[in-house]
Amino acid sequence: MFKMRLKVAIVILGFTLAVTASAQTKGTDHTLVADDAAWCWFSDPRAVSYQGVHEKIYYGYINSKGDVVISTKDLGTGKIENFVLHSALQIDDHNVPSILFLPDGRLLVFYTEHNGRFFIRKSVNPEDITDWEPERIIPFKGTRITYSHPVMLEAEKNRIYVFWRGSDWSPTFSYSDDLGETWSPEIILIDSKDTRNRPYIKVVSDGISRIDIAFTDGHPGVEPTNSLYHMYYEKGIFFQTNGDHIASVEQLPILRTNVRKVYDATANQVRSWIQDIALDKDNRPVLVYARYPEATDHRYHYAYWNNGKWSDEELCRAGGWMPIVKTGEKIREPHYSGGISLDHDNPSHVYLSREIGQIFEIEHWCKTENSWQVNKLTERSDLSNVRPYVVGRDSGKNTVVLWMSGVYNHYTKFKTGLRMARVRYN
Repeated sequence: MFKMRLKVAIVILGFTLAVTASAQTKGTDHTLVADDAAWCWFSDPRAVSYQGVHEKIYYGYINSKGDVVISTKDLGTGKIENFVLHSALQIDDHNVPSILFLPDGRLLVFYTEHNGRFFIRKSVNPEDITDWEPERIIPFKGTRITYSHPVMLEAEKNRIYVFWRGSDWSPTFSYSDDLGETWSPEIILIDSKDTRNRPYIKVVSDGISRIDIAFTDGHPGVEPTNSLYHMYYEKGIFFQTNGDHIASVEQLPILRTNVRKVYDATANQVRSWIQDIALDKDNRPVLVYARYPEATDHRYHYAYWNNGKWSDEELCRAGGWMPIVKTGEKIREPHYSGGISLDHDNPSHVYLSREIGQIFEIEHWCKTENSWQVNKLTERSDLSNVRPYVVGRDSGKNTVVLWMSGVYNHYTKFKTGLRMARVRYN
């Protein structure tokens, strides 16, 4: 039983707010890039940078009407364009689209209903979100599909893999050898046998031959000993972190208990939840995740593969849950942290949201040889800043970061926008 802690929002007529998501946030210079937008921290990449004829960032989100939206910001001119991929799908941030660029510069986007259908759309022209081929539903089995995680492997002739949570809660994937036109029958990746809940996965790839996967037993609200696991795929085989063979694609699914743990919650009796995964310059995995000694006490951890074993360190106390509830209202998601993510170009850099007073602020943490350097991106803010996500580098070698700002009550109830900052470091 977690200890109750209530955050009070300014409320008029239920959850109508007297402040708006576009209210000015104080601190480091940053720009509002969407005034009505939310995203969850699964379904990635939810934002990407792409330098072709233009230098733009592309980012997907759900607005308060339930529209699935993709936007671009030209980093040279500052121009923002928006396109509604699907009107009024669901008011639910689980449905945020993930974005994949094809070799010719066209976009392929994936999005799902929360426990529903799986959608795909392809842009007609390179680097352009204003014209799209018709929306298609990929007829994967089941009616409880959620999240999407696409990657493309150059060494497999640009085969596209897409991962999702399947209808039986098991992590599942399919692949396409024709740039998304047709898809293989779905393949269950992880057998969630003996869990009371569904595993959550995060996926990253080197874009050439390797796909790394971090996952949990389930949801920390259901699994009191929610541990964290890691494995990777290469050339038709799934491996333990140290390279030991687990199974070939033909031998799937993998039993969850056959994958070695990054963090053992059973031994520590403190549940966890994955937040992000990246690969360092030597293709070694780096993970960030949250531990929950209490629902009101979230701790961010940084784990990295080093000299044949996992090194794990606590970064900081993150505060309590991020959703804002009214006095007397039950908190529905007490394990929603402010959020932490890695710079995938250099995962020694971390961006996190932690509670300072009653407001969540964004910080940039840089790992040095013996310590961490901390820089504030926001401070003394009027509204909370949460779920930071590193988009990539611009031509000036600045790191582009997006995050949500506003009032968030639940994944179906939010009044938030997206902000962008550029951070310079070596």
